[in-house]
Amino acid sequence: MGMLDGKVALITGGARGQGRAHATTCAREGADVIVVDIADQLESVPYKMATQDDLAQTVREVEALDRRALAVTADVRSQEQLDEAVARGLADFGQIDILIANAGI
Repeated sequence: MGMLDGKVALITGGARGQGRAHATTCAREGADVIVVDIADQLESVPYKMATQDDLAQTVREVEALDRRALAVTADVRSQEQLDEAVARGLADFGQIDILIANAGI
């Protein structure tokens, strides 16, 4: 029994690094996970950003822990895209209990 059994976590910036670590930790503790990431390169960012493959890898790692995962490609700078991510998460899981706002440059 995990500390997050029956919970759903929405994690921004979840395609790799710290965001992926949050996703797998939540899953290990029993939560299903909605992983949100832009998963694209921005011209203004001088380093390599997360990709769709990174986002898919996070989903695979969560699912390997026997938890459900939903990947949503969205830009946290867009309220419309965030609203859509939340709507998709609620449609798939019925609830969102935890928010980890990890996206950042």
